[in-house]
Amino acid sequence: MPTRNYRQIATGQKVKGVTTILGGVLAKPALLWWAFKQGMSNFDRLMSIFAELGKTDSLKLVIHPIIQDFKVTSLYEKRDKAGDAGTLGHSFVEKHLRKLPEPSREGLPKEVIDKAEGCYLTFLDWEKANSIKIIDIEVELTSEEKNFGGTIDYVIQGALTPKDMVDILDIKTGKDIYLEAKIQVKSYGKLWDEHHPELPVAGFHILRLGENGEFTHKYFPNLDNKYYEIFLDCLDITEKLSELGEKL
Repeated sequence: MPTRNYRQIATGQKVKGVTTILGGVLAKPALLWWAFKQGMSNFDRLMSIFAELGKTDSLKLVIHPIIQDFKVTSLYEKRDKAGDAGTLGHSFVEKHLRKLPEPSREGLPKEVIDKAEGCYLTFLDWEKANSIKIIDIEVELTSEEKNFGGTIDYVIQGALTPKDMVDILDIKTGKDIYLEAKIQVKSYGKLWDEHHPELPVAGFHILRLGENGEFTHKYFPNLDNKYYEIFLDCLDITEKLSELGEKL
């Protein structure tokens, strides 16, 4: 992802982006890693106990195979491996929407390619059925009303879009469409409306390209404003922590 430089015109103040703000408050990778390490520490202690018990002849045949065959996958190893098909599918879709050549398949397992291509074909069927028209791509905006910016991946019109309005399209990979995605696109909608009141946002499309070739589409014709209020709460927390010189 390129580094964004969101800066307000009126004040010249540099501000953080929507994903950075949400990632700092809602997602806590440091806490997740700490929990993983605590579990591994307990696992190591348990294995030590088993090893000591295994010194007793009567338990050797039972415990030693367990210790030798037990393999613990690292916290992110499975996630990174499983994401290959979803990531490739995402690349297929992005290249298509931006009218660029398809991504290279070189060096990738056939299973991953097949899943990604299946996901991509399902997307093409969805795109055609919904008469998707791209209005703008990678729209980088900074709010003059609030201290944040954001980059909207795709502004579109389609079969579900009311006249003289637009929709926001966001593409995700992963196991599900999570709360953070809805907060994110609602905040993008506010950014767009601030700069384009003549062509307001009507709804939000979130596509999920899954690790096994799944394609999920969710359309939100009117996301509750409380999602934006949650974002503003996260922004407020971020600003207060910055004033204190603290981080989560």
